[in-house]
Amino acid sequence: MEPSEFRLGQELAALGLHNELERSLSAMNAVQAELDTLTATAVSPDRLIKVTIGAHGDVRELEFDPDVLRTQDPQGLAAAILATLSEASTMMAAKLATRYAELAERLS
Repeated sequence: MEPSEFRLGQELAALGLHNELERSLSAMNAVQAELDTLTATAVSPDRLIKVTIGAHGDVRELEFDPDVLRTQDPQGLAAAILATLSEASTMMAAKLATRYAELAERLS
């Protein structure tokens, strides 16, 4: 093999790796952009509390029906909020697992 052929082979291999890296980074950036806007919303069984969280578990929205203060004591309200938040977190975990599986598929 001539030295020039060897260098050409190395350059082509490097170009292939670079293109693969570009494709992977593009896919990861698309997922990150989607995660920035991804939310999960859960509503309590009595429909008095609604919690929306972001992909990082941050509470984006917390809504109460006006009747919640008349029907629940503070401890009951706290428990209902935590249960609804937990449900939203479980929903988000499922959404994230799906998105990461899609990313892994795109990268393979």
